[in-house]
Amino acid sequence: MVIAKPVMRGLLTAQIKKHIIIAGVLSFAAVGVWKSTVQNPRKQLYADFYKEYDAMAEFERMRGLGLFQSCRPDGEEE
Repeated sequence: MVIAKPVMRGLLTAQIKKHIIIAGVLSFAAVGVWKSTVQNPRKQLYADFYKEYDAMAEFERMRGLGLFQSCRPDGEEE
């Protein structure tokens, strides 16, 4: 029975090449999972919010609460 000699020449290069390929595939998979589970639902939530958003109504609500220093809650000028 003959025992095979260990591969010593080019071993590090082969391992690095293999690990770079694995890292690339895993990073593309992670990007795909992130895009489908986090980014797309977040974009949809923003789109749904701004379909119904009325900036003037929100301004009037905040002005009525007295949150602004530049205008009075009742809408009168100083």
